[in-house]
Amino acid sequence: MTPSKRSNLSERARGAAGATLLTLLATTSTSLAAGAAPDTQKPSRDQVVETTFESVDAVVAGQWDFPAHTPAPLVVIIPSQGRLDRDGRPAGLGEEPDQGMYAKLSKVLVAAGFAVFRFDKPGAGRSAPGRFATERSNAIEAYTRAIDHARVDAEQVFLLGHSAGTDTIAGIYARYEAVTPPRGVVFLDSVVGERLSVEVKAPLLIVNPNKDPDDRFTFGEFVVETRRAASEGKLTTDLRLIDGAEPGLIEPSPSDEETLNLHPSAISAIVEWLRKSHAAGLDGARLPRSRDSSAKLLQFFTTANR
Repeated sequence: MTPSKRSNLSERARGAAGATLLTLLATTSTSLAAGAAPDTQKPSRDQVVETTFESVDAVVAGQWDFPAHTPAPLVVIIPSQGRLDRDGRPAGLGEEPDQGMYAKLSKVLVAAGFAVFRFDKPGAGRSAPGRFATERSNAIEAYTRAIDHARVDAEQVFLLGHSAGTDTIAGIYARYEAVTPPRGVVFLDSVVGERLSVEVKAPLLIVNPNKDPDDRFTFGEFVVETRRAASEGKLTTDLRLIDGAEPGLIEPSPSDEETLNLHPSAISAIVEWLRKSHAAGLDGARLPRSRDSSAKLLQFFTTANR
């Protein structure tokens, strides 16, 4: 396939992926069995810290979720398209905050020893609407605010973009580096092609559904090859393809019509990669393991909310 054909295919696939994910968010229920913490009690106040920040003309509300041991490595979630709240819910889809796909993802990451920052997009949740705020302004301002806390290890910050959020990261990656260089980046259901992928200088994990050829090749294997041959030097890249996963890595739930969840195997891949990346950043040191091993966490992902 020629580069020009790949480029055209990439643009078409990006638009199709965005439209498909918006449809799923608006019309389907999903199941992650991944996320609910084994403990059903709500987090204590000191585990959740709320904040606000400005994005152009919008006042955006967000929160940190902290593990027991801090300062902790931080994961900043850059959400997909649409007016999503910090929990990953579109307007009118569910009322329980713990049932959102990003809320559940956060619980798993916190259990693994990571702090998490997530936010309500302008006009969603507790964020005021803004006429001129953009996806990119929201994301860079969120990143800037996220690292500004004493319980965050500012040298161990990871960006995690979901679907259109992957493009939000890659499109202005230099601006994140100017704030503080990310230790690593996760693209969950990536829509970033070869050309833009080399802008991301940090180690990169791509987690894509293994259903559409574009997810495997245009936004997966071709990207890995391009980054490995980058003119400025090999860019570390890992690719995980999730068999049976739907677009967006959102898995329909047969039991709960108001639950949005991410595919459990995708969550497992993210946790393992983040652990290894954090350990590498500490020259071999390892995060303290929670009571649940990775195997038990994966088992939990597949049994919760049934």
